Amino acid sequence: MTQRQSKKVRETIRSEHHKLLAFVRSKMSSFEDSEDLLQDVYVQLIGNINVLDSIDNLTGWLYTVAKNKIIDWYRKRKIKTVSLDQPVGNGISFEDVLAEELPDPMDDSVRKSVYHSIMESIDSLPEKQKHVFTQQVIEGRTFQELATETGEPLNTLIARKRYAIGFLRNRLKEIKKQLNER
Repeated sequence: MTQRQSKKVRETIRSEHHKLLAFVRSKMSSFEDSEDLLQDVYVQLIGNINVLDSIDNLTGWLYTVAKNKIIDWYRKRKIKTVSLDQPVGNGISFEDVLAEELPDPMDDSVRKSVYHSIMESIDSLPEKQKHVFTQQVIEGRTFQELATETGEPLNTLIARKRYAIGFLRNRLKEIKKQLNER
């Protein structure tokens, strides 16, 4: 690290540390986790010291790294989900327990009608929107996985899902209204 780089890093950390910590702190619930994450940002800064000259806005770079580390932190702590229909240790599924405990406000004919309307609406989506919607929402795949698989830009896939949701929302508006009136 050259003296110029060292000075630039010291000055930036000195002037931005409190604001950067406040930014990280606003996104996380634990002060200790915020401090740890900020230290990881500084470690990444030191690890990228050889490209420091190509970074025009070091402060912006630090905030971007912090934002990405926050996202990664939340992804790592994602709550594990359990299938409702898979039996647990005693052979009873959560769905069975919920079905016994909660009264069902819809009778079977209404449930079938709603299910049919939803499936019909999904089937009537344009093919590319339907693919993104089913893969992302139903199959639980990430946009990044889909982008890698299809070779299409991430923003295109996100837009397709947004259009699909808008279409489904409009198409199912009447059913939602009828269910809310029950």
